[in-house]
Amino acid sequence: MVVLAAGCTTRTAAPEPAASTSPAESSQAGQVRVSFNGAPTLAVEVASTPEQRALGLMHRAEVPVGTGMLFLFPGATTGGFWMKNTLVPLSIAYVNGDRVVSTAEMAPCPPAATQCPTYEAAGPYTSAVEARAGFFPSHGVRPGTRLFVSGTIPTPQ
Repeated sequence: MVVLAAGCTTRTAAPEPAASTSPAESSQAGQVRVSFNGAPTLAVEVASTPEQRALGLMHRAEVPVGTGMLFLFPGATTGGFWMKNTLVPLSIAYVNGDRVVSTAEMAPCPPAATQCPTYEAAGPYTSAVEARAGFFPSHGVRPGTRLFVSGTIPTPQ
């Protein structure tokens, strides 16, 4: 089973970040935005390569309000996300095409933990969006909700 992190990973060691950056510090911040039927827009970093997906939002002390990460996959996938080395609680929406498949609230899993829970999607998905904990349930994002993306999106690898 492939396990994806709050980044996503295959349970192999994810590369350590050179420096902890927030979406506001990312070179893509402000360039890509996502929204879900009436929910506030999020400025997102894009994780479109295996290395970017493996790192995800690990090692971040915070995820500022109005920011998050968009994970893009080259095809439909079914692997779950986990929170190893992720310091803050997160909300995740698994999306197939432009429709939410399922959402989950994910708890941090400290670096010293030997086992972390896996958060599975309800079905295949082609992208996922992570935001601050509680974002999706507090804005009524649920299966079937439509995702809107604006900005330049890289081709997933």
